[in-house]
Amino acid sequence: MATAIARARATATAATAHDRSDAPPAGPPADSDARPVDLRPAGSGVDVDVPDDIADRVVRINALTVTGRLDEAFAEATALRESLSGAAGTGHPYALEARALEAYVAHLRGDHRQATVLALSVARIRCGAGDERAPTEVARAAAAWQLLDDDRAVVVHGRELLGMWDGLSRRGPLPAGHTELAAQVRALVESLEAQRVLAPLA
Repeated sequence: MATAIARARATATAATAHDRSDAPPAGPPADSDARPVDLRPAGSGVDVDVPDDIADRVVRINALTVTGRLDEAFAEATALRESLSGAAGTGHPYALEARALEAYVAHLRGDHRQATVLALSVARIRCGAGDERAPTEVARAAAAWQLLDDDRAVVVHGRELLGMWDGLSRRGPLPAGHTELAAQVRALVESLEAQRVLAPLA
């Protein structure tokens, strides 16, 4: 079960970034996804088993992705996220993990805009709650963001990433690698903003 969830929720950190102007491509810290992913409440201190119905649905989503049935996998992941969010709220650990899984399947389908929006929403909720996993989720959102090919979306979502890192840094030092990643994101966002300002003058 844990292996199936980890495989289904593996992140896109190894994906090749698009080349952009003279700014280096952003990528998450090498150790940002080292922890196996599961659907248990984080930090509860109690080894609570994932309910069978949720586990079965996650395993099915994984099976669909493995066989390349990505549209079905995405529909299933969306349905799982919606049902868990409706029953327990969007901030419930199960609902957050389902949303992260949905983001990953969106990435597999090549829908990087949707993957970024979903991953950012997970990061936003964890940041707002002061969750210890917030930095990891911000890095995962950055991994999705770096595959965007629309400059306006890159700027808008990049600014949100930077706002999250700024908020995290006010609470304490960022984990290793995150300061460098934030600097790369900032460099690209500022480069694109400068291009937009200068374009009418060209």
